[in-house]
Amino acid sequence: MDFEDAASRIESRATLLRNGVTRRDISTGGVHRIARGGFVPHEVWAEAWPNERHLLQVAAFEERRRGGPVVYSHLTAAILHGLPLWGAAPARVHLSGSHHNGAVTRGAPLVSRHRCAIPDADVAAVGRLTATSLARTLADVLRTAPVATAIVMADAAMRRVAGDDSRRAYDSDAADALRGAVARRLRPGARGVCQAREVLDLADGRSESPGESVSRWRLHEIAFAPPRLQVRIPGPGPGAYFVDFGLDDADVWGEYDGEVKYRVEEMRRGAALDELISAEKAREDWIRGVTGRRLVRWSTADIRTTAALRTKLAHFRVFPTPSRGPSHR
Repeated sequence: MDFEDAASRIESRATLLRNGVTRRDISTGGVHRIARGGFVPHEVWAEAWPNERHLLQVAAFEERRRGGPVVYSHLTAAILHGLPLWGAAPARVHLSGSHHNGAVTRGAPLVSRHRCAIPDADVAAVGRLTATSLARTLADVLRTAPVATAIVMADAAMRRVAGDDSRRAYDSDAADALRGAVARRLRPGARGVCQAREVLDLADGRSESPGESVSRWRLHEIAFAPPRLQVRIPGPGPGAYFVDFGLDDADVWGEYDGEVKYRVEEMRRGAALDELISAEKAREDWIRGVTGRRLVRWSTADIRTTAALRTKLAHFRVFPTPSRGPSHR
């Protein structure tokens, strides 16, 4: 669901009544109320991912908004830019502008208004909306969002500007250019700037999923050396396998398994589940056999907290090099 799709789902009270929804249905929750005067069918809200729910909130705000143009910012801008969200949807739609004069106010239950100057260079068109640029958005998110959300969005932005999935290539110069643009927008002494700099330093677009990004942050906090990412292992034929993490200081391979363990695309192409499981087992056996290294796996539940991943790895007797602090590249 993109913004235009979200906007098409929003219905006003008057529209609902014209379409046969009763006042009782509206007042008793027969439809989901996003904001005053903005509703969606319950099934739309129930089936929406957190980022999609926020797009519905933005669409509901746009439906009722009056006055001049606004600049969407922070997590709202990040979601409009298509960056992935880790965790719950933001509770409020974020706006920024110099006419607010300095802090955050809440003029409406759905909105947080950030009073700050937005130079023209930091403003970008996103479809028919206006938002902070990608670099400015990252600078704001890295300072103010939970750290897991921050690293997920930073990695995704780096991947967007530097990754080439078709060739499995990564342009480090392009990634560093974005890193520098974000760093220049981090004002010394601003709230959250220390977190922002640490996350920015660690950001790497070679992480292929939000779960891999959060995993890497947890490994950093546990004090593993920076892992190699998407390590190529020559396969039995002309192709190759790629492993999420090379934990060289622990002499193991690491892989994150998401909630959807086996690739939906392959299942859609007709591969049976038992075939996928068999292929994955053969892959893992090959990697262990040719490298002489164990391969350990963890799930989303294992990266909810740093302690959870530390405990999981400890059960497998996987530990970082003794006496390391958190790595700072």
